[in-house]
Amino acid sequence: MLDLLIFNGKIATVDREFRFFKRLGVKDKKIVLLDNIEGNGDIQAKDSIDLEGKVLLPGFNDSHLHSLDYAEQKSAVDLIGTESIEEIIEKCKKHHLEKGLYQGWLIGNGWNQNRFTQGSKNMTKHHLDKISKDFPIILTRTCVHMAVVNTKALDLIVNNPNSERYKEYIDIENGILKEGAITLYKKILKKLGIEDIKKLILLAQEDFLKAGITSVQSADLFSAVPEEDWRDLLQAYDELGKEKKLKVRTYEQCMFFNYDNFEDFVKSGYKTGQGDEYFKIGPLKMIADGSLGARTAYMDEPYNDDSSKRGILILDEEKIRKYFDTAKKYGMQVAIHTIGDGSAKLAIRLLNEKNKDDLSNPMRDGLVHAQITTPEILDEMKKGNITAYIQPVFIDSDMEIAEERVGIKKASTSYAWKSMLDRELLISGGSDAPVVSFNILENIFYAVTRKNIKCQPKEGWFPQEKISLEQGIRLFTINGAYHSHEENFKGSLEIGKVADMTVLDKDIFSVAEDEIKDIKVVMTFVDGELRYQG
Repeated sequence: MLDLLIFNGKIATVDREFRFFKRLGVKDKKIVLLDNIEGNGDIQAKDSIDLEGKVLLPGFNDSHLHSLDYAEQKSAVDLIGTESIEEIIEKCKKHHLEKGLYQGWLIGNGWNQNRFTQGSKNMTKHHLDKISKDFPIILTRTCVHMAVVNTKALDLIVNNPNSERYKEYIDIENGILKEGAITLYKKILKKLGIEDIKKLILLAQEDFLKAGITSVQSADLFSAVPEEDWRDLLQAYDELGKEKKLKVRTYEQCMFFNYDNFEDFVKSGYKTGQGDEYFKIGPLKMIADGSLGARTAYMDEPYNDDSSKRGILILDEEKIRKYFDTAKKYGMQVAIHTIGDGSAKLAIRLLNEKNKDDLSNPMRDGLVHAQITTPEILDEMKKGNITAYIQPVFIDSDMEIAEERVGIKKASTSYAWKSMLDRELLISGGSDAPVVSFNILENIFYAVTRKNIKCQPKEGWFPQEKISLEQGIRLFTINGAYHSHEENFKGSLEIGKVADMTVLDKDIFSVAEDEIKDIKVVMTFVDGELRYQG
């Protein structure tokens, strides 16, 4: 007898041939039946579901986000979509009045000066002082590579002993923080305990399930949990696993800025692949540069709209090589954040150097974001089979600034997902949440149409880089499974694989491309169990 029979569906396997079936059976968490017979027939099952023609896909896999940051920031002021500094000020005042402070701080995130339609675009501490001078305020830009603080917060941060290390990233005159300096306020807040971390994990996973997400590749250290407290993070996941409370599979992208902490981690015996079906150690996550919006992405040549800037190379060649050597020695996969073409060139060269004995790249090392590229950069990626974790949602806002920042020629060869796939590079799709939404259907829409959320421009932004719908779905299913070395376990609906599945309210294969973003998730299954129904 089956544990679950799903019938009368449009079941997209996302296997090599991208086959479709009408029925699917589950026993002991695994898929054991796929056929095209109408109805439930004479199959005996403990539970059965009539999909009534709805589409069933493999469970979605977000290959790069920050779970705990997302959960923690649910208590912050949501500034996404704000169109002026005055609107931000009013939203912050209202939030304080209605919801109060978080550990004595007013915290907000998601603003983007490129979306401001009126007034000044240069927000400073003087603007935030209009909200209050009595309690500290920090508002982080959507890219999470720049923030503005008020005078009270700036004083607390500058007087913190940890600030000396990041003084080059602190603009005292204007109250602007960049890169690592943004997280200094975390050193002032009360340290999260094991139970606090567990609550954040559980809070995030419920929202993931509502979005049809059954697997995430999450970077949780350094921000929500300080990297020196990595043992607390692992203990929290371990306890939740033993308590049978984990419902979403996590491949932890272990983010370390301090080499000594990373060395302590690997010498304690941890390496990529350790763990179980619900939590595994993933790659070493590194950050080489900043963001395009903040002009901190490290460019090969000066910015087109500010010749005095090339961005910030957070880790120089010597430091990156040291991390890579240790990762190779102790069996750690590598995922390195590169947005500018300058940082991408450096990271690719050093990854190919690291893997010179086997350029098939057996650990599937890759670039996170890989936004500003050229054909030559992609060719170098191909030489060493360097992978990429891409974020289609980024073009919604970046198409407004990319041509201005880097020039039309370089913008035309950037966010080059079709060119990557044409070279048979492994790329998977993520959201970088809470930087932006982890709505997977919206992400697929961006990848397939190259349009913004308002469906503009009509033909798509540099439409030569559009990918097919099948390719877009693979980004957020089987390709993510490849990145975590789990393609034989999950990522497609095939006999013997785990029954992680998502049901959509509309047929993604027949709606107009512009309507893909409006499709909703109505059911999410993990291990063949219904975990969400909406």
